Amino acid sequence: MITDVDQFLSSLKRFNDAGVINMLGVIATFTVALIALAPSIRKWWKRPKLAIQLKPVTIANVPGHQRLSVISQPIAPEITTTAGVLIHNTGASAALRVRCVITELYVGSGKSFQWRDHPQETLGADSDLPAGLPLSISLLLRKQIGDFDSGFFFGKPPPVATSVTVTGTKISIPGERTPLSAGTYIVRIVVSANNAAPTTHLIRIELTNGMRLQFAKWRERWAIRKADRQAMKGQISKG
Repeated sequence: MITDVDQFLSSLKRFNDAGVINMLGVIATFTVALIALAPSIRKWWKRPKLAIQLKPVTIANVPGHQRLSVISQPIAPEITTTAGVLIHNTGASAALRVRCVITELYVGSGKSFQWRDHPQETLGADSDLPAGLPLSISLLLRKQIGDFDSGFFFGKPPPVATSVTVTGTKISIPGERTPLSAGTYIVRIVVSANNAAPTTHLIRIELTNGMRLQFAKWRERWAIRKADRQAMKGQISKG
């Protein structure tokens, strides 16, 4: 019996000298650690991932009703031009409380861009987005009713006030919102969620009588970095 034990210990010694036992110990340690981290790894692997897609510009033309107004004036047709984005969740789990925010606005001047002081504007907020589904967000809008033209506004349609006078129907936009003038702009959009890392996107906007949108190319991205450096020069304190 003692001889058998000695032989067994001798065989183990050979494995120990060869490093096999130490290797098995390392493998066992890694296996235990991997099992302990498995839920976190699975959660990370299935995490929501946010991306955006530009939607084609749409024009909705609503003709005026056939009935007459109180002053015997026909109601003018309403034309709404909208540009939007689709937020996609390309991950494997739902994104909670998705937000889309315009953080910066840049105005084109030739081949360069200048940073403009523009308040952050939330385009969409607090909507859960299941995996594999898109969320539609209105980015830019213009409303025309007869001779009235609202101009281009970010976000949702601005409220339109209608009043009837002796000379006809007067349409206006209450408040102090100023529409964008014709020109070239780049906006920085940040899309985030409570359980998803934020993503940043630069979108080039060309406004004439209509609107044209596309993602900023590398030259424009370089121009935006230069504009950021100029805007922040001497304005940041590192303590």
